[in-house]
Amino acid sequence: MTDQERFWAKVRRGEACWEWNACITPDGYGQFGLGGRVLLAHRVSYEFEHGAVPPGLFVDHICHNRACVRPSHLRLVTQKQNQENHAGAHRNSKSGVRGVFWDRQRGMWRAKAYHHGRQVHAGFFAELADAEAAVIAKRNELFTHNDMDRRPR
Repeated sequence: MTDQERFWAKVRRGEACWEWNACITPDGYGQFGLGGRVLLAHRVSYEFEHGAVPPGLFVDHICHNRACVRPSHLRLVTQKQNQENHAGAHRNSKSGVRGVFWDRQRGMWRAKAYHHGRQVHAGFFAELADAEAAVIAKRNELFTHNDMDRRPR
């Protein structure tokens, strides 16, 4: 069996995503052993389809499904672009909204985005929904690869 046959035998092909059905990291990424090394499955899928990933670039999941290895759901991006396309808030977020934090001193929601390693303030808001709208607008102004913010709600 070839490496590609072995790889694709571990994939469940759905209507949208093709999910990795073998070893998964605690963060949700597939792992595949190849040439005595353990590699991320989505990178292997990308390389089978397109060739080697150039130095300094990352393979991004357009679908935001870390277990997906469907080549059409993967693209090359810079580290900055990969961060822009991050989906959702951190696990310990009080707001549940990426870029919105409770400011205890003001008793309001603070909206901010990070761009080129700097915080960009988007405002203080009494209502969480207003803070969310402001931070999305700010990311749309600053970012080019924030697909989640550009989708119709």
